[in-house]
Amino acid sequence: MSDSRPPTVLMRKFARFEIVRDWAAMLLKSPTKPREIGREESSILGNLDVNSIAATIETDSCYQGLQLPEDVVQELLEFASSTVCYINRDLKRPWRCKGTEQVGANLPKNSRLCSYMSNSKLSSTLKKLEKDPGILAIAAKFLGAQAVHMGSEISWSFPVAGTHVQQREAAQVFHYDLDDYRFIKFFFYLTDVDISSGPHAYIRGTHKDKKLLHQLIGTRCANIDDEKIVECYGAQNVVNVCGKAGFGFVENPLCFHKGTQPTEKPRLMLQIEYAINDYGNIHEAWGS
Repeated sequence: MSDSRPPTVLMRKFARFEIVRDWAAMLLKSPTKPREIGREESSILGNLDVNSIAATIETDSCYQGLQLPEDVVQELLEFASSTVCYINRDLKRPWRCKGTEQVGANLPKNSRLCSYMSNSKLSSTLKKLEKDPGILAIAAKFLGAQAVHMGSEISWSFPVAGTHVQQREAAQVFHYDLDDYRFIKFFFYLTDVDISSGPHAYIRGTHKDKKLLHQLIGTRCANIDDEKIVECYGAQNVVNVCGKAGFGFVENPLCFHKGTQPTEKPRLMLQIEYAINDYGNIHEAWGS
């Protein structure tokens, strides 16, 4: 049986260019009305102004202000404490955190991050979040089409210094993603995150009007020093996202963004991604 899914290589070749993305998104836009939250439905995130959230993402690259209930956070923390994850996303290096209070105390050397990869699928709480009416409504409104779930990941980031190459491999340098012509990611902190525990950072408005060079080289922008990226788009547009456990935000990952390197405390974060098209194993590194 032939695979009818669109080829990833071609998409990543052409999706670098804003004019192509806009054209493709227009062609792929669903002729039917995007999903809305029905009267009989309720979102785990509470009451949401879907239109306002989508509009903020369109202008600023990111919307901050989602919030998971405390019991949901606790369920995900319990899952993280009882499930095997993998050091530096290496399936040959399984590890169990044995309680989130002392996480990182018994880590092997040079363990920069730890991902639950395909084990994330074992979480019933995560499965509910992936199908949450509010999350799906935001995604569909932004995409202009029914949202296709691309993958989910729960992962730790640890306060371990590294070279630029190591930081790049851990997505701790400014970069932008090319996962579809139009796609969106939801992020939720599962531990308290301040400036010392690796907050997510993004450069406001850079999902559009990128420098031509940065469009031409695409994902290889990760090879450029952060200082040069910031110089191009303005330090005043760099936003560090801090928040308590349960705090969430939703982002257009075509903007320049990164997970900053923790300096004192580890960070546990959940991310869920949706797109217009299904590219199969595009997130094979997540195990999704």
